[in-house]
Amino acid sequence: MGLMFRRRRPLARLAVGAATAATQDQPPPPPYVAPPPASTGGEVDELSRLVQMHDSGSLSDDEFAAAKAQLLDL
Repeated sequence: MGLMFRRRRPLARLAVGAATAATQDQPPPPPYVAPPPASTGGEVDELSRLVQMHDSGSLSDDEFAAAKAQLLDL
């Protein structure tokens, strides 16, 4: 049983050495760049203003649909 452990130790050392040598040759990963924030401020505010105008009756259904389509580029 002692021979089995003696045979495995050099292989384990070789595997560890090969794994660390491979990671040293790789370039470092690129730095993290955060994606730009989504533009929700203007469109959401404008759409909520259109909904309020439609609910109050100052915009008809057709006017509201046309303004919403123009805002959302439909």
